[in-house]
Amino acid sequence: MTHVMRIFALAIVTLSIAAAGCTSPAPLDASLLRPPEVGPPTIEVVVLAGDDLSVLEAEITVEGASIFQTDEGVSAFVWPQDSTTIVVSAPGFESQSEVADEPPREDRIEFRLEPVVLSGRVSTHRGVALPGVEVRLGDGRDTTNDEGLFEIVRAVPGEVSLTRVTWQDSSVSWDGSTSEIDTTMEPLVVHGVRVSGSAAGDPEHWQQLLALADSSGINAFVVDIKDEFGTVYHDTTVDAAFDASAVTLQYDLAQIVADMDDHGLYKIARIVAFQDTPMARAQPDHAVLEGGGSNLWYTRNGDAWMDPTDPVSFEYPVALADEACRNGFDEIQFDFASFPFGGDVSTAVFDDEYTEEVRVGSIQAFLKRAYQVLSPRCGVAATVLGITLESVTDEGVGQLPGLMSRTIDVLSPMLYSTNYGSGWKGYANPNDHAGDIVESALVSGLSRLEGFAYYRPWLQTWTISTFDVQGIQRRVDDRVNGWLLWSNAASYPAELLPPR
Repeated sequence: MTHVMRIFALAIVTLSIAAAGCTSPAPLDASLLRPPEVGPPTIEVVVLAGDDLSVLEAEITVEGASIFQTDEGVSAFVWPQDSTTIVVSAPGFESQSEVADEPPREDRIEFRLEPVVLSGRVSTHRGVALPGVEVRLGDGRDTTNDEGLFEIVRAVPGEVSLTRVTWQDSSVSWDGSTSEIDTTMEPLVVHGVRVSGSAAGDPEHWQQLLALADSSGINAFVVDIKDEFGTVYHDTTVDAAFDASAVTLQYDLAQIVADMDDHGLYKIARIVAFQDTPMARAQPDHAVLEGGGSNLWYTRNGDAWMDPTDPVSFEYPVALADEACRNGFDEIQFDFASFPFGGDVSTAVFDDEYTEEVRVGSIQAFLKRAYQVLSPRCGVAATVLGITLESVTDEGVGQLPGLMSRTIDVLSPMLYSTNYGSGWKGYANPNDHAGDIVESALVSGLSRLEGFAYYRPWLQTWTISTFDVQGIQRRVDDRVNGWLLWSNAASYPAELLPPR
């Protein structure tokens, strides 16, 4: 097609369109057209937690009225004509409000609420920081650190509960008006008696002891798991005990635990740590040896010891303790957690030097190892020589009560007046002044405590009168939280015990 022809065709098309327009209806008057009505926008409100940006189920009010949720669970409201106040709150979070003069862009408002944080400190009755306390408030929980500090995030007003082994449960109300609370805990008050392995294994004797506890103020048993002769009294899962031929089956561990639970008794397992003739003979490489040879070192009574400077010797008593703890005991008491005594220690040979620094460090290392395995499931206790409460040295056994009190829960000094020689405190016969001997030791010992541990002493039942036994119990209760009575035969006349 030529250029002229194309122009001609375009003209024809234009004319045709114009002709068609002449036949269409007349256009509407523009003044009669109105835009459709547009209502106020619907605003979506999203509330997030400021700590992890999770979506919160919050209470939302607009000008004091709660807003609705869509079928999809989204909170939303219809924007009012004027500026509006939006208030958002959620349990455990700081509330937030916002005044908006106009609808937000994209018809969406997002709030991020910061959690309410309750912090505090738990200390002992002596004002010492108490670590390892489980602190609960609603769904929140924390455990106090070495400074006794805790922090509950998303805290909701209510009862703050405090629990810790060897301490009395306690609680404190918190109304949300403060962000910090400080509180104290009290030690358990324990009045217990020692139960030998043979006594626990004798059904008649065992039932007599349970009945005695029911009828008196006794609320705890200290049951021998492994005694000073190295004997283990139950069918243990610790193979080393059988390897050393140390096991004699006297009682069923689960059954005696169940019996003590049925009678509401606090359950303490006594485990002798280092005096252990069977194990020393089975593992002489880890035992205390006689100088100048490979023979075992023995006390005057013929007892051999494991070497406290050898960490391998820690594992056997700790394994027995772990087993007792798993079977339901509340507390493990390590006896003879010390260097040897009762013989000529000058001839003894250890893996490390026999200096006070080494001795103290070795016993601390053992206790820390035990605490690491057992806490917080069970309390950790240790007997200490009574003389160490008043001595300026470790008395050659590696025990410094002040330092030990930083590591474990309970210290049980053996406060037997028969252990003090003539001339002690100016008494020709200290046994005639047993009450004064015990109180003097406690007064001195209390001043030496450095950590959170507390005293629960062993008291004697022999060579002194019933009157003196009762008097000593009262004097001890005035100073510390309870005591333990020792009897080799686990025999306790009712008159020796406090009333129920």
